[in-house]
Amino acid sequence: MSVPSRKHHVKLALIILSLFVGVAGFVLYFGVVRPYQQLHSAHAVTIDGVVLDSPQSVTDFHLTDHNGNSFSKKNLKGQWTLLFFGFTNCGMVCPTTLAALNNMYHILQRELPDNELPQVVMISVDPERDSVERMKEYIAAFNPHFIGARGETAEINALEKQLHIVAVKMQAEGQSQNQYTINHSAEIMLFNPEGMLQAFLSYPHKAEQMAKDYKAVLQLM
Repeated sequence: MSVPSRKHHVKLALIILSLFVGVAGFVLYFGVVRPYQQLHSAHAVTIDGVVLDSPQSVTDFHLTDHNGNSFSKKNLKGQWTLLFFGFTNCGMVCPTTLAALNNMYHILQRELPDNELPQVVMISVDPERDSVERMKEYIAAFNPHFIGARGETAEINALEKQLHIVAVKMQAEGQSQNQYTINHSAEIMLFNPEGMLQAFLSYPHKAEQMAKDYKAVLQLM
């Protein structure tokens, strides 16, 4: 009888890890994020997501954008903001989300005046690997108007907690310390011009639906 090779063990570990990530994401969303959204929502408007009946305020935070400038709560004020958490080594969720946001942005550019266009922000859940330079390169590949932001781990964790975002580092057995993925919440948050959380857009994200939902929320204000 042959003895399983190290390659076989690594492959098996990756399969188990993938299954665990999927189950963990399901449990985290329906056990933590979704109940929070439902608890704070009671708005009549129908979108693919949840509109909060009472917009939620956030405490100040201090990050750095992809150009090396400060990015804080004041940067959420004065315009609508679509914000989500991701990371540059993300395999599928983050790039498909950014691609959908890019297509949505082009739709809105054709249908809305410039002062009603949202700013789009991705905050890194992987500050260990996502430097300012890496964020700039990654974000620019999707849309030059988009913003990438990063911060110290403690600052990111605090912001995730107050926005009810879940991000869990997953590392396969036998892999190096720098080889890991992160299972994280995939909802997009919509902040109003007062810098308050107004709505959640559900994953998976589609450009046409997001454009429709964004305009529907704007009409309420």
